[in-house]
Amino acid sequence: MNTHNTIDADTSSRTGNLLLLPQMIVDTAGWIVFANHPADTLFGYDADALNGRNVTDILSINSVDDLVAGASQSHDTMVVEGVTGRSAGGEAIALTVQISTCALEGRASRYVVILQEAVAASSAEAAFRADYQRLSNAIKGAEIATWEYDRTTGKISVCDIWREVLQISSHDSDLIQKEWVARMHPEDGIELNAGLQRLLNGEIERFEDEYRFRSKSRTEWIWVHSDLAVAGRDLEGNVTRVSGAMMDVTKRRETEEALRRSVEQFRSTFDSAAVGMAILGAEGEFIEVNPRLSEMLGFTTEELLASSIRKITHPDDLKADLERLQRFETSKLNTFQFDKRFVRADGSVMWAILSVAKVRDDDGAFDHYIGQLIDVTSQHQQQQLKGEFISTINHELRTPLTSIIGSLMLLTSMDTEALSEDAKRLLYIAKKNGDRMHELINDVLDFEKFSGGHMHMHLSSQRISALVEDAISANLGAAHTYGVDFELFAPARAATCLVDPQRFQQVMTNLLSNAAKFANQASTIEVRVEEKGSDVCVSVTNFGEPIPEAFRDRIFEPFAQANSTSTRERGGTGLGLAIAKQIVEQTGGKIGFQTTEDGKTTFWFTLPR
Repeated sequence: MNTHNTIDADTSSRTGNLLLLPQMIVDTAGWIVFANHPADTLFGYDADALNGRNVTDILSINSVDDLVAGASQSHDTMVVEGVTGRSAGGEAIALTVQISTCALEGRASRYVVILQEAVAASSAEAAFRADYQRLSNAIKGAEIATWEYDRTTGKISVCDIWREVLQISSHDSDLIQKEWVARMHPEDGIELNAGLQRLLNGEIERFEDEYRFRSKSRTEWIWVHSDLAVAGRDLEGNVTRVSGAMMDVTKRRETEEALRRSVEQFRSTFDSAAVGMAILGAEGEFIEVNPRLSEMLGFTTEELLASSIRKITHPDDLKADLERLQRFETSKLNTFQFDKRFVRADGSVMWAILSVAKVRDDDGAFDHYIGQLIDVTSQHQQQQLKGEFISTINHELRTPLTSIIGSLMLLTSMDTEALSEDAKRLLYIAKKNGDRMHELINDVLDFEKFSGGHMHMHLSSQRISALVEDAISANLGAAHTYGVDFELFAPARAATCLVDPQRFQQVMTNLLSNAAKFANQASTIEVRVEEKGSDVCVSVTNFGEPIPEAFRDRIFEPFAQANSTSTRERGGTGLGLAIAKQIVEQTGGKIGFQTTEDGKTTFWFTLPR
């Protein structure tokens, strides 16, 4: 074995045995004086196994001089690319070798050899380049503009994105600075310059700000977010360079401004609304209330915010309200409305129309409710008075009127008493007008029941054509009075629907009697029963004067009359069509009409099967 296979402690200390990179000390003859553990591992040897070997045993060279001759020198360090090593098992290893000379006092020169696998080096470089490219792409994709200010030269360097954001094409540093300062908003420049000066003074390491500058055309303001940081110092610690990154945030600021205006508009509407408004939590607790709501209920704002809508609800309505709210919470509906009672601070009852809307967050999850209250106490009081009036009509007018009509009928049917022609005429007039008054009272009572939701339908499966035939038979007297005929066409003779027979006759009587009243003398009124999809359609067509265009939009309104003179001549209460509409719609159908200028008018209604 060569005698150069040992190394003293001083040499070992200087070579850095603990370095992570594979390292060897080789003498001028190529003998390995020292190899650290990473070097042994690189070539597949046990610890200290390389010590005393010649470098030609592990590298594909003839001598250490070949290694030095192929090196590219940089100061005192030489680098050799493309060296091939041999492992203990004979496998080839691509290496990059770094060589430094080491002259020891009183001894021959030696070489410090540091080894690195070429694949690892190229992979590390490739990874660095890939990371750099990704970072560069991210900066470009995010449109982040970067710049740097060199304090020693007074020059500013900017990237292409910076020039794009500021719409400056020049690369001249002085022109860029001048243009930037000239176009900056004067109010924002003060704060930005103050922050920059603190950076240059070394007081802070970083400063963020948002400021405005005018576009190149000077027609609009551009908002940017700027992030400044110290980028370099001299040996005394003085700041020499400041770098920055900025981003165009004009759209974001416009969105924020639009949101701010929207919030202000909502706040103004909320606070000045003529109706009570509140923002409510999931349990009905008050989050915000407007002044009008406090005024309506007689509570202070603080009292309401410490309460909930449930606590001021009338006790008799609470159970129904909770059930309604639970259905609303689980439904897909976003709004609902109903009448309810509240208890004011003084204990009085307030009727209100409560409208509630769900408000959802950006993810579609429930966030809160917005409630609106309209005081309708006076309307309910009027409704109560109207109900009492209708009750009075029912008991105080209809009952004696029935007796009067009955007495008149008895008088006209008496055979034992000979009545004069004048007496018979007076009895006829009294009977006819009594019937008209009775009809009016019945229509008013029926309309009130339907309007108040108090009319109950008794539905059963009925053959519609049979009901229509019964209605025509019942109204033959009216046809005779006005000199017309009824003719039935029933293609859907077997069709059945769920109807209330009594109310069905009421609808038919109204349509048939109206058709007879307003038809031309000696004309025929056509009545049809047909199938229309999943519905059965009943129609009544007469030929007479067309319905005036100005009256068509309100023909189903209560007490609506096209011509009061003709109505008085023919009779009628003005409630028949309104009642017919209520009956048909409560049965689940629709009602309407068509009229033409030649006088053909058809009233129709549908019934679901």
